Amino acid sequence: MIAGWNVRVLGSRLSRITWSVVVSGVLVSGACLLNAADEAPNTGLRGILPAAVPSDLGAALAVLPENWKDWSSAVSGELATLYEAEGTDVAGQRKVMETLRKRQATAKTYAADPRYRSILNALVSISGGLKRRLDIAEAALDTLEGGPALQTAKVNSARQKVVKEAQALESYLGSMRNGSGWGKYLQLNEVRTASGTDAATKSQTRLKEKNSLADANAREFLSRPQIASYEQAVDGYINALAAPAVASNNPELRAKLAELVKALEDYESTHASASAAAIRKAFDGVRGVAPDGGEKLGLALRDNYLNYNLRVVASEAYLNKFFHQSRNEAGPVRDFILGADVYGNQNTHTEVTIDLIPSGASAQFDVKASGAVASNTSGVTSQATVYTYGNHYFTALKRVVFDGEKFTSYAARIGVSANNSTTGADTNFGIFSGIANGIAVNRAEGMRGESEAIAASRIRDRVLPQFNSEVQKEFNNMNPDVAARLDALRELNLYPDAKSWSTTDTELKVSSRLMTATEVGGSEPSPSMYLGRGMTVLLHDSLINNSIDRLDFAGKTMTDAEMRAKIEAQATKLLGREVKFDEAAATNDDSGIKTIVFDKADPIRVHSDDGTLIVTMKAGFQQEGKEDIPTQIITIPITFQVTMENVILETGSVEVAAADKPESAAKQLAQAGVIKKKIATAFPRRDLKRVHRVEEKKVKAITAVTRIRALDGWLSISIE
Repeated sequence: MIAGWNVRVLGSRLSRITWSVVVSGVLVSGACLLNAADEAPNTGLRGILPAAVPSDLGAALAVLPENWKDWSSAVSGELATLYEAEGTDVAGQRKVMETLRKRQATAKTYAADPRYRSILNALVSISGGLKRRLDIAEAALDTLEGGPALQTAKVNSARQKVVKEAQALESYLGSMRNGSGWGKYLQLNEVRTASGTDAATKSQTRLKEKNSLADANAREFLSRPQIASYEQAVDGYINALAAPAVASNNPELRAKLAELVKALEDYESTHASASAAAIRKAFDGVRGVAPDGGEKLGLALRDNYLNYNLRVVASEAYLNKFFHQSRNEAGPVRDFILGADVYGNQNTHTEVTIDLIPSGASAQFDVKASGAVASNTSGVTSQATVYTYGNHYFTALKRVVFDGEKFTSYAARIGVSANNSTTGADTNFGIFSGIANGIAVNRAEGMRGESEAIAASRIRDRVLPQFNSEVQKEFNNMNPDVAARLDALRELNLYPDAKSWSTTDTELKVSSRLMTATEVGGSEPSPSMYLGRGMTVLLHDSLINNSIDRLDFAGKTMTDAEMRAKIEAQATKLLGREVKFDEAAATNDDSGIKTIVFDKADPIRVHSDDGTLIVTMKAGFQQEGKEDIPTQIITIPITFQVTMENVILETGSVEVAAADKPESAAKQLAQAGVIKKKIATAFPRRDLKRVHRVEEKKVKAITAVTRIRALDGWLSISIE
């Protein structure tokens, strides 16, 4: 059609040119246009991003109040430019993404401001939703447009790493006998100085064959961490060199990126396990054809969809609710110091707390015993009795490290500040006693330094061994319980595939991820989800859903009692104590439903958003003496309210829809009514006490739930 149009126009205007020339020129031009269309049917992200703005972003923008109208309209227009406008080229897409980045930063900033609490839910949804989409879109565009430059950068980075590891290994081997021989065997010098693959390939081959060596000592030596680190770098370098060259805007890569983005958007809408599996499969496809092996997209996915899905932040002050102990001890003093028999009594007051120590790889803290010793003593010699008041202070510290598996403690240390004051003397020298007493006091004051040093030594000898032993015993006793809990997690298939323990000088931070190769993890939570004091526990949708999948309800037919028994058994095993749930709901159930037939895929799913925990069930129901109800999709919204006394869980309006087209609308309406009656008894309003008293062994503490938020895929519970 284009060629025909050109023939007609040019034919009317160029009558002096022969038709043969015109036709030839038109054919050539048409061929060029067609080839160009074949090579680049879309520009940048066009055809990779969905053709419409994601519905969750539109919904969050729509609820902003009137005074935010101009801002929300501008964001809506910018999103339409990115997703829907046909004529936006790569430069235009990058420009609008840069603008949307600023919008996202604005939403994040205002979400952290208490003055905007009334629109917090919308701001968090906008900020989180924009960040995830922009991170993926920018990474996809960079991967698509980078082409050979990305591959070159990856090779150069891998090359630098292998050189660094080869140098480190040479240094390590240089410190041992026959180390140079191992260096030659692994061709470290050649790998470090040559840019080709021959030396690296030979080194890699020898490392891969280490397990077939006859010498057990050689096998053990080549398995050392220093060599394993070098081997990993060599593998990375060879893999980078072997990656196929990919041209910019490669059609196959475009198709793989489109598959990935579609899977991500499906997951954003449904949170389905099939969508999660599709994300992982699509990313594997991208890695196979991306010039950087999917490195840029991998970073974006790890931050937004494969991140930790359980996070706990506890302040030092909150932890000390459970560690703090206060002791008062009184006892007699009987000693021999500087030639005098010393008698008297002393009182010791000790405060035991923990002091967090900054650490990025483990939880570290000092158990700290701060004490004050007050003593009244009499030092008796043949010449005089000297009265002394002691006011001494000590601080004992014992470092404890927790790596997520066990507690390790180190030798305690102590510092003592001893202070003696001579309050009088009795010499029994008759009329000369006043003078003699003064001399005795001066004599005692002259020996004050020695007496204080001895007092400090006595405190160290008395406090340090006892403190060291008690703390050591306490944490040694905790390790079997920790091991039992970890074993329970493994047995229940709930053990995290990644975890992190760290401390600052004021906070303990725990992060973990429950995820398999076909599942996804968490995102980066909004700062507004953290209270900033006490302890905050954050549960991502993926953690809850992945945990529910481990209950193995899919495709099962179960009664309420069977469900309850299974959950109780798993909770009992996990917590190491018997767990029993209230059976009142089952007792009050008169819906007629006796058995639940769970769907084979995603029978129970949860999603936290807009202040509500949304529970979605896919199940059919068997009724006593009546026709079975086919599979339904039941949506149960649960809201949270924290009052002065209670945490109130309340179920909102339940929605019931048939999974497949129903035979009759009237019949579906009646069955939906039965199901809603069932849900009303299973999910009644619950008023839970928000204040709890903890009394266990030496610990007495009061805790209270302060705030619960359900936003952008995260359920946040704050306790003080």
